[in-house]
Amino acid sequence: MSLAQPTETRPPTWREELTHDLADATEKTRAAWLSQRNVVATYLRAVMPHLEAAFHRGRRGHLRDLGTLPPSLMHPLTGREKQVVVRVARGMSNAKTGVDLFLSEDTIKTHLQHIYKKTGTHDRAHAVALLLIRGDITAADVLEPLDDDR
Repeated sequence: MSLAQPTETRPPTWREELTHDLADATEKTRAAWLSQRNVVATYLRAVMPHLEAAFHRGRRGHLRDLGTLPPSLMHPLTGREKQVVVRVARGMSNAKTGVDLFLSEDTIKTHLQHIYKKTGTHDRAHAVALLLIRGDITAADVLEPLDDDR
């Protein structure tokens, strides 16, 4: 018969506690980020059919020949116009977009007018739908945190 000696458990060192706490915080942050990302992805999946329908309604109403694109579609968006349309796709108001980009609300409206002219659209939803379908903006542009969100 062997006599087992009791094993003593030592308290963790401060480094081990810190490592554990950092790993725990990292996992919780990752889980929260994935959860938020899933909410936005679910929203986009729900909204995308409506955006595509708005695009096709607008396309039928504004293009005479469905086989060709109007000249306005041949003009790419500027970097600033892309920043504006990504925020519009996220549902931001003109005022909030202006604050984020350090621009006046009137300047945001002007950028939106240029976007509408370049895309041949007349409203925000139609412009976003067209630009998503065309690939000018992607779901990743809309889902990823903005530079100032990181």
